[in-house]
Amino acid sequence: MQRHSSLLLLLAWGMRAIGLFAGLVWEPLWFARFGSMVVLFGVMSEYVLMHGEFDLLYRRLDKLDVGEDIPDLSPSKWYRKKVWLSHFTVIGGTLIWGFGDLMI
Repeated sequence: MQRHSSLLLLLAWGMRAIGLFAGLVWEPLWFARFGSMVVLFGVMSEYVLMHGEFDLLYRRLDKLDVGEDIPDLSPSKWYRKKVWLSHFTVIGGTLIWGFGDLMI
């Protein structure tokens, strides 16, 4: 699941680069249009990360016995960094989608 979210983030950033190129070469409106693709892939990345983390959490909880202490179930630092990167990708994509034609 972690690889899928990384691939989706790379696709989002790739769409941003392609949109910037198309906006500079042809029409600034293309940059704004590609912003929707950035948002789409960013949201998909967030969903994959969240779904994967819940699956991992439920699997860990299923392995616990009644008398055991609850171990640390917090997500890793790498997971949290990817979540923040996904959030910022969605926010940036939304700004591009809404105002991209005015930015170029």
